[in-house]
Amino acid sequence: MHAIFQIKLTDEEAAPGGHDRRYRFRDKYLNIVRDTLDDWIIYYQPAPRAGTRVIGSTGYFATARVTSIYPLAGRPGYSEASLEQYLELEETVPFSVPDFQLNKKFYFEKSMVQSDGRMNSHTIQQQVRALSDEEYRRIERAGFRKNWDEYEERLVVTPLYGFAEDPPESVERDRILTSRTFRDRVFRQLVGKAYNMRCAMTGILMQAPDGSCEIECAHIRPVKHSGPDSINNGIALLQSIHWMFDNGLISIGPDYQILKSSRYHEPKIDGLLNESGKITLPKNSNHFPHPEFLRYHREHIFLP
Repeated sequence: MHAIFQIKLTDEEAAPGGHDRRYRFRDKYLNIVRDTLDDWIIYYQPAPRAGTRVIGSTGYFATARVTSIYPLAGRPGYSEASLEQYLELEETVPFSVPDFQLNKKFYFEKSMVQSDGRMNSHTIQQQVRALSDEEYRRIERAGFRKNWDEYEERLVVTPLYGFAEDPPESVERDRILTSRTFRDRVFRQLVGKAYNMRCAMTGILMQAPDGSCEIECAHIRPVKHSGPDSINNGIALLQSIHWMFDNGLISIGPDYQILKSSRYHEPKIDGLLNESGKITLPKNSNHFPHPEFLRYHREHIFLP
């Protein structure tokens, strides 16, 4: 069985550099987490308890690969898992969907439904739990349904497994989830939707008759600098503004103000930038650029 587990996301674990790169858990879950080493996990957001603030919608929202596990220094009884290849799903997948043929709910996890058909409230609050390969596959396909099948059809299978044999599903999964082409398509879709396909620095939206938009979606902390494919690490920009951002001629301050490098010498661009001097933020505050990624861009990419 393919070793997969789900992780409970809380406010404390939600900061970049936190859940997208490492995950802290109690040692009572250590055996489950060990089974996921070098495999993929699913993040989920449980229904909030009374008086608890949550980030994002309830359901499954991202996947990542576990690369190492080690005891947490200074915290007896706790360990930490390092993760890579973090990728948010195209949309949050609910814990259950209607099964119209059987006139009941279909739960992606078998352990989540009780014998009477109701949701198991104990299971849904567990910090870590195991998933079968089939359960993971169903969540994965539901979360990437707009891009997965189309990409899979175009994927050229290399003849490593025999002339007429298909490669194992785990290999195909790795090829797709680690493909830069696939990840860029999902990232652009997520970030573009968050910004309504409008440039955050100019407010411009240019759309062709076929519905395609000129907008590009930039990683604030670049992928080559270990930046994750997360909405909070993305911003929608016009192509020229994207080029300037990636090359350090323009950046974003702590209060979302647009910063211009001393090497920036193009007054015609000034006429395009937002009159407020700040970027236009997504309507959903959960999608705002995270301060840590903005700080990284200012310190490592921006040219003062």
